[in-house]
Amino acid sequence: MKKLLFALIGIALLGGCAIIHKPAPSEAGVANPAAWKSRQHTLSDFSNWSLQGRVATGQLLGWTGNLSWRERAPKFDVRLAGPLGAGGMRAHGTLDRVVIDTDDGKHFVTTDPDALVKKALGWSFPLQPLSYWAKGLPAPGGYQRISVDNQGRLRSITQDGWTVSYLDYTKPAGAPAPLPRRVVLDNGDTRIRLVVDRWFDLNASSNNAG
Repeated sequence: MKKLLFALIGIALLGGCAIIHKPAPSEAGVANPAAWKSRQHTLSDFSNWSLQGRVATGQLLGWTGNLSWRERAPKFDVRLAGPLGAGGMRAHGTLDRVVIDTDDGKHFVTTDPDALVKKALGWSFPLQPLSYWAKGLPAPGGYQRISVDNQGRLRSITQDGWTVSYLDYTKPAGAPAPLPRRVVLDNGDTRIRLVVDRWFDLNASSNNAG
């Protein structure tokens, strides 16, 4: 009788263990690890999208213009256009091979686009990591500091020499999760304010981006 009782208790304990879920690992700055993990998973396949917005730098002689970004991973097409369409550039291709066309007619092919973009514009624009930061995700590789709110939304991240702050989110139709609307990027030398006016073509069929 005792053996039967112990066997029943053992089965009950095993059954109880089966419904215990291991909590998501905690991380400094992350208020809700489960929500953060869920958001990253939700956006992991969000690789086809377009946005239109405005960019302004905080330098003494600042630059103000429009940003158009079309991503059909692994290809992208980014256009920065200043007032009256001048003072900008176009970058397209993949992050392993980027073609850059400047407004003064120069044409470059590079594997180090961020350095060449700075040369073309006269100020830093983090093309490679911004492909991820624009969605509210860390870029691949490590980061120094992160802040994620209770809803799993990235509020700030320090990575690749930049501190990226998210001031506002929006939920466009068709988006798998809320997406950034107002973002500030600062690397100590350049401060960039980005306002996204429109997210569109979300997860559209993949084709050439330019």
